[in-house]
Amino acid sequence: MKGAIFDLDGTLLDSMWLWDSLAYRYLLSIGINPPRDLDKQLEELTLREACVYMKEKFNIRYTPDKIKEDIESLLTDYYANKLQLKPYTLEILKKFKNRGIKMAIATSTDKHLVLMALNRHGIYDYFEFIQTVEDVGISKGNPKFFEITINKLGLNPEKIWVFEDALYPMISAKKCGLNIVAVKDESALKDLEKIKEVADIYIDNFSQLGVDKLWKNC
Repeated sequence: MKGAIFDLDGTLLDSMWLWDSLAYRYLLSIGINPPRDLDKQLEELTLREACVYMKEKFNIRYTPDKIKEDIESLLTDYYANKLQLKPYTLEILKKFKNRGIKMAIATSTDKHLVLMALNRHGIYDYFEFIQTVEDVGISKGNPKFFEITINKLGLNPEKIWVFEDALYPMISAKKCGLNIVAVKDESALKDLEKIKEVADIYIDNFSQLGVDKLWKNC
């Protein structure tokens, strides 16, 4: 193992519960009763794409930029002040750093929110770079997203482990020859059986991760 690519939300940060309810909260605040499958409709979209989708789907009078601004005011408060790391996150980052493993963040979340969370928890300096969907203009469901990450790390994909909670990025990462550690999150339990099929390792939290085994096996 020479490199690690970490998802942020649901993997390092306990935040998927916020994202899963965010669109609901916003739509309810403007008098719209959201459909039950709204989270599924928005699952692979960036925040900007979700705002465009909601405007068109629910005929919202505000512009996508205004919708995004209102939602971001709520997000900013949580990322800057409230969201917590998932269990044993700091411990695993320290172990990887001590072994000289190159680490990166690959996320669908806007970079300014990522920076708020990383800086608040003092873990920004652990990572070589932060790659967002917005920066590269490619969804995490597209293998090209991970190809870009691999090239930035400058490592053979067989030497890199991806840490993810969601199924669709695991599938695209696997197509790039990357190794997968699936990290349990409540938001992804609906896909649990498929996740276990795709992932090389499944863990409830980072305390279960055998760093020595990863180091020797790849």
